[in-house]
Amino acid sequence: MRINRHTRRSTLPIALAAVAALTLSACSGDGDEPDGDEATTTEATAADRLAQAHATLSEAGSVSLELEGVDLPDSAIIIKAVGAGTMEPPAFDGTITAKVAGVQADVPTIAVDDQLFVKLPFSPGFISTTPEDLNVPDPARLFDIDDGLAGLLLLTDSAEFGEQTRVGAEVTQEITGTVPGQAVKDLLGVGDETVDFTVEYGLIEESWEVRTVQITGPFYPPDDATYTVTLDEYGEPVTVTAP
Repeated sequence: MRINRHTRRSTLPIALAAVAALTLSACSGDGDEPDGDEATTTEATAADRLAQAHATLSEAGSVSLELEGVDLPDSAIIIKAVGAGTMEPPAFDGTITAKVAGVQADVPTIAVDDQLFVKLPFSPGFISTTPEDLNVPDPARLFDIDDGLAGLLLLTDSAEFGEQTRVGAEVTQEITGTVPGQAVKDLLGVGDETVDFTVEYGLIEESWEVRTVQITGPFYPPDDATYTVTLDEYGEPVTVTAP
């Protein structure tokens, strides 16, 4: 059988072109396929970071705290609180600066197991009382995972990123938003529960620890005031016992 040389020469370029086309098509398909990590990676929102901060604070188990009022009226009872506490159970051991019978005083305070123990001025030792009797908030509540400062993180509405600030070796990411007035009053014992309060958090990047919390609003209507909270020493051993 004779093979037509002309036919063989004419079909060879066509075959080579077909192979090249298939190869280019395969390469093009591979290039359009997104990488698995790239396809699922999305940038974290401010609410995401607050959720991370909530988890970090909840898992710490203990933390030190300093709370201080700014632009407080003369009628304010709680001015400052410094101490440490645990989350399980919610407990506090420290000193509260308050007005007692109209006189400002530093009051050593222990709050644990729904009990409040205070050492009032000129008192020889701790006395057992209740927050209701003293007309003060329960300081142990500040450490409650659901209803304390950690709970505010998840109640924050309209969360937005703010500025980044370097504090020593740490970089703080600001997040702003609003929290319900009822949650603020439940936490600090004062405030107009019918309006939202503005809140500003300072979160440590990478670890997402809450370093600062600033709450502003009508704590003592009609004027606004601010309470700032600084949190530190996450997970440091803390034991709170009744005196």
